[in-house]
Amino acid sequence: MKVIYVDSLKELERVFPLLNELRDHLSFDEFISLYNQAKQLTNYKMSAFENESGELVALMGHRILVDFVHGRHFYIDDLVVSKKYRSQGIGAKVLKIAEELAAENSCNNLRLCTGIQNDQGKKFYENNGWSLRAVAYKKKL
Repeated sequence: MKVIYVDSLKELERVFPLLNELRDHLSFDEFISLYNQAKQLTNYKMSAFENESGELVALMGHRILVDFVHGRHFYIDDLVVSKKYRSQGIGAKVLKIAEELAAENSCNNLRLCTGIQNDQGKKFYENNGWSLRAVAYKKKL
């Protein structure tokens, strides 16, 4: 798998349909606005993954965070494998790449959140060595 570090408008246009599989509530304009804010405020980065044929098969949004609970850690905001390529081991490869990026950035662990209703996702993460460690709460303003 080839890793592409997404940054240009052309690349963002290319990856949007894949991100939209995960975040289907976002319009392209909202995506660009939020991407730019996240990049500026939290150094959010996006990595896309191509197969040998040059097709996008996966996407991962990530950043380095530091807090008192987790120390310096690699946080995965968005992880999606194209519907066409699921259950082929691609998600596991992306998680391994995340581990490599975390190590390269002197992180002591990785972290992500998934919806409580996402049983398939939770099973996937647990099968790949991740542990359920917290419950997240949210309040809409």
